[in-house]
Amino acid sequence: MIDLDALDAAIAESERRNMFTAPIVKDLITELREARKERAAVVAWLEKAGWMPSLVEVFRRGDHRREEGP
Repeated sequence: MIDLDALDAAIAESERRNMFTAPIVKDLITELREARKERAAVVAWLEKAGWMPSLVEVFRRGDHRREEGP
């Protein structure tokens, strides 16, 4: 899993060195954080609803997502 805190730290360090970071990179990090929170909420609901632990784990890992073809 991508360490978003490490990415934020690397961006902050590069910006301290006057290096440019494209705004879209920061936007993507924000979107990833929000998606992880949403997934955590869904997993909590599934656990509370009594879903099988093995299925809950599939959602927790994100393995439920469909692979997109080229």
